[in-house]
Amino acid sequence: MKVVVAATEEQEEKLDELINYFYTSIFPQYFNDCEIADFLNLNILRLPVQKEHSLFTLDGAFRAICSIQVLILNLEGQFDSEHTLLFEKNVEILNESGLFFPFSFENFISRNNGNTDILFSMYSNPTNQLLM
Repeated sequence: MKVVVAATEEQEEKLDELINYFYTSIFPQYFNDCEIADFLNLNILRLPVQKEHSLFTLDGAFRAICSIQVLILNLEGQFDSEHTLLFEKNVEILNESGLFFPFSFENFISRNNGNTDILFSMYSNPTNQLLM
């Protein structure tokens, strides 16, 4: 008999938080708004609807959280060829866990960091809030 432990609410919230961070802080640095809208339509980094999915197990959620964190660290840090294998391994883990992420490290390094204007992206977080 195999015992499977479901992911905790905190893990699901952390996954949502990391995916949201990817869409609001990482993608706007490398892609324009039309491309990001296409990513949403293609369900890139979207949680499956079925709670029976392997991503919603304790192990699956933990592996996905760790992989997204490593991808964020790689993309926010200095680009280095040593990070390519680490990036590719974590993309593989994400895809195995059920989160669709069809990018390679080259998709990000081939784009000039800062080439898109993150300040004017509708997906980026506001730099400040208007107080009334």
